[in-house]
Amino acid sequence: MVKYLLILFDPKFIEDFYHLYISFFPVLFIFLKYVLIFVLLSIGILYIFSLKGIYLKLKMFSFNEGINSLKKIRMILGVSFIILAFGILFNYLIYFFIWAFEHFDGFLLISLKLIENIVVENINLDLTIFYSIVKPLFGLASFISITQFFIALCFFINSKIALGRPKRPIMYMISSIIGILIFGFECLPYLL
Repeated sequence: MVKYLLILFDPKFIEDFYHLYISFFPVLFIFLKYVLIFVLLSIGILYIFSLKGIYLKLKMFSFNEGINSLKKIRMILGVSFIILAFGILFNYLIYFFIWAFEHFDGFLLISLKLIENIVVENINLDLTIFYSIVKPLFGLASFISITQFFIALCFFINSKIALGRPKRPIMYMISSIIGILIFGFECLPYLL
């Protein structure tokens, strides 16, 4: 038993585990990028296809030719989700978001940088290994927050429960926005 516990503290084992950890996150983010593209594209296509059913219902059951605001919102959202999906697929939207949010790191990373300045000045420690371990976790948390925001937006627009009792979709939106403010947009460089 003691022999197996000592293997965990072996420097070669720690170094191999560190390299495995660092090489795992780029593969994970490539997989998550294509999952996000599939989700955004399917949401956009479903919005566009649902317009046909809304249009046929309006034509069958109404005699006036008024402008339906629900139809406009669904068309704008469907096209927006499809543009987002292709923008993330071809990376031009990711480059734009990196340029737009290059000065916003998230409150947690900003506080870590302040702590780093204090630690480096007083103790003279190098924290590059710490950042190489923590930044992929922050990127994963920001990716989850951004994806949760898109899904909450879709749920908020589509759900009839959201119209009657909007408490749950609003809580999802607020929690995703808080997650984006805490972790920033750290997932964007990993999605390239």
